[in-house]
Amino acid sequence: MPAPPANVFNDVATLYDEVRPGYPPAIVEATIAGAGLPPGGRILEIGCGTGQITLPFARHGYTILALEPGDALAALAARRCRAYPNIAILQQSFEAWPAREKAYDLVLSAQAFHWIAPDFGCDKAATVLKPGGAIALVWNLDVSQGTPFWRATQAIYDAHFRGTPGEPISLSLDERARACGEAIRRCGAFGNLQEVSHAWGQTYRGADYLKLLRTYSDHCMLPEPRKTQFFRAIEDVVGRFGVVHRRYETLLLLARRK
Repeated sequence: MPAPPANVFNDVATLYDEVRPGYPPAIVEATIAGAGLPPGGRILEIGCGTGQITLPFARHGYTILALEPGDALAALAARRCRAYPNIAILQQSFEAWPAREKAYDLVLSAQAFHWIAPDFGCDKAATVLKPGGAIALVWNLDVSQGTPFWRATQAIYDAHFRGTPGEPISLSLDERARACGEAIRRCGAFGNLQEVSHAWGQTYRGADYLKLLRTYSDHCMLPEPRKTQFFRAIEDVVGRFGVVHRRYETLLLLARRK
């Protein structure tokens, strides 16, 4: 799946800040321990969004340079992190950012690294890491398959997202995350890859769930009139259920720089 147009997430920055879930403390702690982060360590974050994982690390006292190409997203992240003078939000993509060699103890990316060509991303991350530093890639994966709500909406998704004959089938987020893990393994700069997962859930009121869907790139990019038809159909199902419970598995991939 190619990267979405640059404005897709930026156009829904306020919704993104309001409804995108954060990350479990257990994953943050596992990252700190697995990376061997020293007190006051330096972190480069790739694609910080509005600061969902930036803030938990800021509260631990780390110095963070967070890259975010979207101006609206970056502005919201800066606002959320303004109480932490050791956090800098830079409106720039990782690809365009001039790498500072061996400057960071951790390269961190949550829900974003799959938009970068994996081999390029891993090679550049290795360049900026100190020897013994770490790369930590995090995703919140939806594992709600089989729930009553999932079953009730599956036909709607099939009707609106099913590929046309001859059209390539898009990889799932889980598959794209695993592809990033394979790139870490291919990159000769890193040692053994660790994988940590944490299961949790979140219940959304109907209106909040619809807002959440409007922050997903594939949902945002649905052409009209399919997009309007899709959201009307989902809204009808949400109305019948009242609330939606999502099951998440947060996946952490972590490897140390040789």
